[in-house]
Parts: sequence; structure tokens; C-alpha cells
Amino acid sequence: MSPSQSVSWYAVRVRTKSEVLVSSFFEQRGLESFAPTYELRRKYSDRMKRVEAALFPGYVFCRFNACASLPVLSTPSVQNIVGFGDGPHPVSDTEIERLRHAVAAGTQLTPTSWLSSGCRVRVRCGPLAGIEGYLINVKNHQHRLVICADLLQKAAAVEVNIDEVEAAG
Repeated sequence: MSPSQSVSWYAVRVRTKSEVLVSSFFEQRGLESFAPTYELRRKYSDRMKRVEAALFPGYVFCRFNACASLPVLSTPSVQNIVGFGDGPHPVSDTEIERLRHAVAAGTQLTPTSWLSSGCRVRVRCGPLAGIEGYLINVKNHQHRLVICADLLQKAAAVEVNIDEVEAAG
């Protein structure tokens, strides 16, 4: 198979809350797709209910040839294929396999912010709510918030749950 005929995984931007529907449209068109979901508990006025939600709201992964993207782009609720200035950019097979493996293993996946060590973050909830600092990663997936006293050129660190911080504006 020549490079122009090779198929790769791509992230496809879709209308929010239509991820599963678009994935089934892709499958009907003979395209391999993947729309990972997770289970969450929603509180209604009279009850709690478990519902499936998109792990990456507004995105579906689809495997196709970028030179023949019309079947993808003409699918209802599809907005575009994620890419850079020169066109669609493929997602590595390794990333898709890691996600598929985690979903198949039945682990409790939940969406989280894309944060890396060194990012300026704000604590959303808990006793430290509202405090800003820098996120650092320590051993065993533990994270700390570094709070700086710039005038003194000193800092203090406190352990934080990664789910309780967000990128600071």
C-alpha cells in the first residue's frame, strides 16, 4: 500500500453530544471508529442516575485515508478533521491502543484537564480553593502545588489532587 493509500487514525470534530451517533454513521460507511465513553452519576431533582458521556466531548476518532476524506466530512454532525495548516494530522496508533486498552479493562476513566508539570494552575475546590501556583509532578503520579513568594524568592509546596486543579487563566 502506497503512502497515499495508507489509512491512519484522525480526530474528527463533531457536534457535542453526537459522538456515539457519528461513530455509528462511520461504522455504517465501513469506517473504523472509536468514541470512548465513561460512566458518570447525574443528579436530578428526584434521583441519581448513571449515564454514559463522551470521554472527549466533541471528538470521535476515525481510521481512514486522508486523501479520501469526503465520506468522513459529509457525515451528519461532522464539523472538521483536526489538523494543522497543511491538513489533517494523524493520531498515533499507540495513543488509540492505550485508550482502547483502558476502556476495555473497565477502569474508571474520567476526563481531566491537559496539565503538565510547570503549568500555572488554580485549585478549584477544597480547603485550598482559589489558590494559584505551579504544578509539579513527584514520584508515583503525585502532584504538588508550588506557591511562590516572589519578593522573598522562596516557595512552598503542598500535595494536591490533580482532579481539583485547573489551568490558571
